[in-house]
Amino acid sequence: MENDHDVIVVGARVAGSIVSTLLGQKGHRVLLLDRARFPSDTLSTHFFRYPTFTVLDRLRVLDQVYSVAPKLVNSFNYVDGHVFTEPVEGQDGPSHYLCVRRITLDEILVNRVRKEATVSIHENAHADEVLYEASRVIGVRWSKEGKRFTATARVVIGADGVNSIVAKKVQPAIENSEPVRRAMYYAYYNHFDSQPGPAAEFHYRGNRLVYVFPTDADLTLLAASVPIEEFAQFRLNAEGNLKVELESMPELRDRIRRAERVGPVKGTGSIPGYQRVPFGPGWALVGDSGQILDPWSGQGIDQASTHASMLADAVDQWLSGKKPWEESMKEFNRLRHQFSDKTYERTCTFARDLRPMTEAALKKRGFV
Repeated sequence: MENDHDVIVVGARVAGSIVSTLLGQKGHRVLLLDRARFPSDTLSTHFFRYPTFTVLDRLRVLDQVYSVAPKLVNSFNYVDGHVFTEPVEGQDGPSHYLCVRRITLDEILVNRVRKEATVSIHENAHADEVLYEASRVIGVRWSKEGKRFTATARVVIGADGVNSIVAKKVQPAIENSEPVRRAMYYAYYNHFDSQPGPAAEFHYRGNRLVYVFPTDADLTLLAASVPIEEFAQFRLNAEGNLKVELESMPELRDRIRRAERVGPVKGTGSIPGYQRVPFGPGWALVGDSGQILDPWSGQGIDQASTHASMLADAVDQWLSGKKPWEESMKEFNRLRHQFSDKTYERTCTFARDLRPMTEAALKKRGFV
């Protein structure tokens, strides 16, 4: 059977846009579907580091991303009454972090995809069915503006997040899992006084954490991570409880009172930890579809972007006839684990209780 496409990618945000662009650069025919219309916001961490910079540079959009948000060159830390500022130390890379709102970052990535002649992108497209031939995935059915469509491909990639329809349909085995441990709420603020650098700020009080990250559009992201046991009560008055949480940090109290919140308070208490087997006959998973971490560690974008780059290389090896499917995908999964396992374990461990981590940090710096 002649396939309509080489690859169908469901989900056009960080992982989906990256894998589609990289496969498009190789000349592969890609159909990219997303239920959103861009620019479009989504609940997410906003923070990323050198691994993402590397992938953005590969896509030739790093300079554009740099142009929208300040480089965060210092880490300001408040830990149970102890205050210390340290320069960001890059590991074989730039000595800074970035924080970019997803409505901005995702639009940059989607616009990059549009430049690839062999990639066809459809917004407001709802994929809801995975097609099989025997036991192999061969395509998807999707709807747009009241019309139904069917498309086939040599491989279908689910890059459609924690509630991935592709993952639900193919039912991948679970390699590792962790229950929901924490809730996260955040908002953007105008006129917030940043620590010098500018700095990324981390405020710890017991098993609680508040972040402050200058971001694009001259805004500042303020976010709070609290134990999941408090989620039911927190969500009843998210706006008021976030304000209380921010003002509970001594180094923030005066500054937050002088700032102006822009837009609603957003958050969730539904993010578990898992690593799924990321491939099977005719399908693959990437981004939050394949692995997700509690957002307290701010690793989501680094993980999704790096996995997408790895997957694009593996799929290209197979499509180009250089390696069999199983060999290509096993190598992708090996590299994925090599990059992610330490971060996954650390994130899950300290999501249960941040205090062992902060106590070790204070001891290392001679505070206790």
